[in-house]
Amino acid sequence: VCLCEGLGNMTLFDKAQALKFPKLVEINFDHCSDLEELPGSICSLTSLERLSVTNCHLIQKLPDDLGRLRSLRLLRLSACPSLSMLPPSICRLQQLKFLDISLCMSLKDLPMEFDQLPKLKMLDMNECSGLKMLPKALAKLRSLKRVICDEHTEQQWLAIKASAMPNLTVDVVEERFNLDWLDD
Repeated sequence: VCLCEGLGNMTLFDKAQALKFPKLVEINFDHCSDLEELPGSICSLTSLERLSVTNCHLIQKLPDDLGRLRSLRLLRLSACPSLSMLPPSICRLQQLKFLDISLCMSLKDLPMEFDQLPKLKMLDMNECSGLKMLPKALAKLRSLKRVICDEHTEQQWLAIKASAMPNLTVDVVEERFNLDWLDD
């Protein structure tokens, strides 16, 4: 689903329709201009391995049952600036290897149970300026190999690396989008 309008008022599929796609492994929502929230029925697609929700500027929340997507390996939530929280059930995604929350500026915190993601290898949290403090549980992510962050969380990640994760690679990316010029 790309560059679409009209999804904000539409149910993409109910549970019965989701059962018609028992082998669906990937869904992409990109530039869906009026999509405010993903339908909970998406969580019935238990074979889903990759879910991308990118450039959906009105999305404010994810389904509470997101943790039912037991096969999910990649979750990309990039450039969803209105997304204010991740549901705690995200920590039940036992197969998740890659999480991209870059450019989600309204995220205030990460679930405290983040250490329950045993296979998470890469976390992209570049330009998540709303995140001020990282949960201590992140230091328990033994599979985490690479973090992409910005200068807002760099020192916290370097402290985690020094204390508990010496093999972690912390890549700091310069800010790409900045609206400071509006203040001048």
